[in-house]
Amino acid sequence: MTAPLSLAPLLYVPASRPGLQDILGGRKNLGICSLAVCLEDAVRPDDRSRAATDLCEVLHRIESAPPRALLVRPADSDMLSRLLNTAHLDHITAFVLPKATSATIYHWIQILDGRFPLVPILESRETLDAGGRRELAAVCAEHRESILRVRIGANDLFAQLGGLRRPRGFTVYETPLGRIIDELIEVFCAHDLPLCGPVFDRLDDLETLRREVEQDIHRGIFCKTALNPTQVAAIWAAYRPSEEELDEARLILHPDSPAVFGLNGSMHETACHAEWARRLVLRDVLHREAEELLGSPVIQSLPSSGSDQACYPVHKTSAVA
Repeated sequence: MTAPLSLAPLLYVPASRPGLQDILGGRKNLGICSLAVCLEDAVRPDDRSRAATDLCEVLHRIESAPPRALLVRPADSDMLSRLLNTAHLDHITAFVLPKATSATIYHWIQILDGRFPLVPILESRETLDAGGRRELAAVCAEHRESILRVRIGANDLFAQLGGLRRPRGFTVYETPLGRIIDELIEVFCAHDLPLCGPVFDRLDDLETLRREVEQDIHRGIFCKTALNPTQVAAIWAAYRPSEEELDEARLILHPDSPAVFGLNGSMHETACHAEWARRLVLRDVLHREAEELLGSPVIQSLPSSGSDQACYPVHKTSAVA
């Protein structure tokens, strides 16, 4: 993943989606994001083999992909091996490991053999256990050169917690998963392993999405999973630091600033806040570089029906038995 896109939302696309070639070939306005093509939960089990074949054909037909990171999420290690042996791999940035465990992280790294980095998804039962979290972080740290980022898989974790689902109008931090995410931050940040924000699956509630992204940012979590271009635009807009924050950060980092000073109604302590300031300034740089690389995002209307603009198809109620 290029440096500017290390900040960008990660837009998930089912591999079985019609028009996949237009999406991967850059002929749709998706906003500023990286792409993750899913061959696992987003595709029916009986369709996965065909979807993998179709993806391989699309990758062979694309002559030049846009300058955005392209990740692929195989359903299992057999499908990973199949893709490595049959797909045109030039456009792929990394592979995504669903339901990561300590054992599968090691196994997939062996299969990839240094050819591609890995993005494990923390969504297995191991993630809910304090010892399991520490072991997952330790394995990722041991193979740090092979780990691009680590993503939090909220929906699978909700299912692991007795079949829960995010209530409408609630951020993930206002649910039982909030505590788990905070503990994941503690163990993974100790190894300097960046976390990707979890999916927000209420497509028509951008206000709660914005609140959740604010909470992600307060925790140092970026690269949030998105499900359509409207979510991409909302997430990306929230990632831009405010001018007030940038003024504070630049003064904290200025060599002539006092050890402690007041600004904008807050106390700033250079020894304690310097790392926050450095990361904020870097975030601003990455934000601007990504917009130069891919162009400014366009806020699109949320599709109420059909699937032309949404990366996940929208069912009509009458079509569901």
